[in-house]
Amino acid sequence: MPRLASIFALAAVALPFAAATSCGSSEFWWEPKKCCLPQGGHSTPPSPPSGTSCASNDWYWHEEKSCCVPKHPAAPTPSCPAGWSWSNWMCSRSTTPTAPSKPSNPTPSPSNSCGSSQFWWEPKKCCLPHGGQPKPPSPPSGSTCPPNGWYWHTEHKCCVPQHPTPPTPSCPAGWSWLNWLCGRSPSNPQPSGHYHKRASHKSRSASLCPSGLEACPVNGLRGQNSSMDYECLDTTSELESCGGCSSLGKGQDCTAIEGVWNVGCNKGSCVVYSCAAGYKLGLDGKSCIAL
Repeated sequence: MPRLASIFALAAVALPFAAATSCGSSEFWWEPKKCCLPQGGHSTPPSPPSGTSCASNDWYWHEEKSCCVPKHPAAPTPSCPAGWSWSNWMCSRSTTPTAPSKPSNPTPSPSNSCGSSQFWWEPKKCCLPHGGQPKPPSPPSGSTCPPNGWYWHTEHKCCVPQHPTPPTPSCPAGWSWLNWLCGRSPSNPQPSGHYHKRASHKSRSASLCPSGLEACPVNGLRGQNSSMDYECLDTTSELESCGGCSSLGKGQDCTAIEGVWNVGCNKGSCVVYSCAAGYKLGLDGKSCIAL
């Protein structure tokens, strides 16, 4: 009996080797499914069942084994099509969408992201405290904030409102509103620093204002010799004569745009930043549309 047991044990050890040597000269042994496969695979392999596929690189469907098998002993790493994953020796559609098809996470509502003592300010897309800061920092040299409900915000480097419906920004004389702050006008017609200069003139062909400023008549005001008064304006940033002298029928009065709340003049074109209640910002960024 001991001799018989030894024979069985020896036979069991030899089985894997015997299986590998049982393949024909044009076949190779594939250990994962313990079978012989033809070198180079079948010339016309069957199609995989619906919902499955074989890796595109040197793999094909084996009907008897119900899986994909390699064409060569040194099979390349399986590579499934986009949206498919390799499992149980076959490609199947992924249960979760691939990265390109994942829906983007919805953007949280801005109003919900602010605290109870804060409000959402759309121009800079941030939360601001109701009433502003008790001791706001001073603006940097060469800039200031309107005294009526605006203060300097260090992080955003601009003036921000104290309340959700702020008053129209009003800069001091000699300053202009641009990029959410009051800055000194680039040039002033008088040494005193006053931005608007009024003087009598008889001919507008003469050079009336410093370079960069335009002489705009002041309607209703007349000096000596019945000559119309004028003021020197930077029509690239002047709110009420944006792009040209409004008194001459040129340019645009940005403050006259219907439904506007916060507005600026940038390079001679009106830019609407926010609209009054009952209006929404137009797609062109230059108008307010009634709701």
